Amino acid sequence: MFKILIVEDTLTIREEIHDILVMEGYIVFEAENGGIGFEIALKERPDLIISDILMPKLNGFEMHEKLQNNKITKLIPLIFLSAKAEKSDISVGMNMGAEDYLTKPIDVEDLLNTVKVKIEKKYFI
Repeated sequence: MFKILIVEDTLTIREEIHDILVMEGYIVFEAENGGIGFEIALKERPDLIISDILMPKLNGFEMHEKLQNNKITKLIPLIFLSAKAEKSDISVGMNMGAEDYLTKPIDVEDLLNTVKVKIEKKYFI
């Protein structure tokens, strides 16, 4: 089964996404900031990362840059997640090489469809 890492500093949002993905059969790891997320990505090598942007210690953009600069994590697709649906954030994330961008509050159908498409793209296309 596919492994997904959720990097989100708000516990309730992290748990909500975790529960949704586990019910769909995914193996899910959680991190409360980008520093921990990066370490988990190195250790577990998830198939996909869903990451908030605004977090303490290491934000989503900074974590994504570290992932892209590491040969072990470079090819892990990342979906940014944020309450801010501002065009500038979307633009920065996509220009950094993010696979997609989701907004909070979480739309379950959108989350599941996006995850499925990104994993299929990585392994089946």
